[in-house]
Amino acid sequence: MASHRLGLRNRSWLLGACALLGLAIIIGLSHAVRIVNRAARRVEHRNNLKQTWLSLSNFHDSYSGLPPAVRKDKAGRPLCSWRFQTLPFLESWMGSPAMEFGEPWDSPANQYWAELRIRVYCWSEEDSAEKLHTNIVAVTGPGTPFGDDMQKRLQDMDGSTILLVEISHSGIHWMAPGDLTLDSIPESLVQGLEGDGFHVLFADGQIWFLSADVPLEDVKKFFTIDGAGKHNREQILGPYALYRS
Repeated sequence: MASHRLGLRNRSWLLGACALLGLAIIIGLSHAVRIVNRAARRVEHRNNLKQTWLSLSNFHDSYSGLPPAVRKDKAGRPLCSWRFQTLPFLESWMGSPAMEFGEPWDSPANQYWAELRIRVYCWSEEDSAEKLHTNIVAVTGPGTPFGDDMQKRLQDMDGSTILLVEISHSGIHWMAPGDLTLDSIPESLVQGLEGDGFHVLFADGQIWFLSADVPLEDVKKFFTIDGAGKHNREQILGPYALYRS
C-alpha cells in the first residue's frame, strides 16, 4: 500500500513537472514569436522609409529641392502635405489616377486618394481606426529642412540632418498638412511604435533605429541644419543606434 501511495505521488509530481515544463515551453515559444514578429515589422517599416527616401530624392532631382512641408495655394491656404506631393515619385504609384495638387487634399477632386491607405506612409493594421493616419512625419520650424516655404537642397545641408522620424498615433491623415514642430516634439517620440525605439531618416539617406534610451535633447540637435553641422552624429547618436542602413 505504501509503495502504491509513493507511486501515485511520483506520478503526480511527474505530471506537475511536465505541466510546468510545457507551460515554460509555451511561454518561451510565445516570446520567441513576438520577437520574430517585431523584427519583421521593423524590417517592413525600414523598407517603407527607404521608399519614402527614394520618393523625396526623385522629387528633389526633378524640382531642385525638397518639397515644402505644406503645399499652399496662391492665397496661402494649405492644400496638402509633402507626402501627397511626393506620392507620384513612388514607383508603385506611377501612372495612377490624377492627383489634383491645386485642390485641398480632402476636396471631391482628391476623394479617391483621401480614402486610400498608402502602406508606405500608414503602418497601422488595415482594419484599424488609424489606417489612414501617417507614421512618417517631418520636423518643421526655423532652420529645419522643412522649415518654411523655401525649398531646401540636400547638398546645402549636413548629411546628419534628420529629415523624417517614425511616430505612433499621429492623428494625421497621410495627405493632410501636418507634421511635428520643433516646439511640439513629444517626449514619447523616442519610444517609437512599440516602446523600444524609433526610426529616423537622415539627409544622406541613412536610416537608423535609435534605442528608446537616447536622450530626446540629443536627437533635437540634428533636427536643424545648423545644429547637425555643429554636432557629431557618430559620437552623440551612434551609441544608441541599434540598426543602420
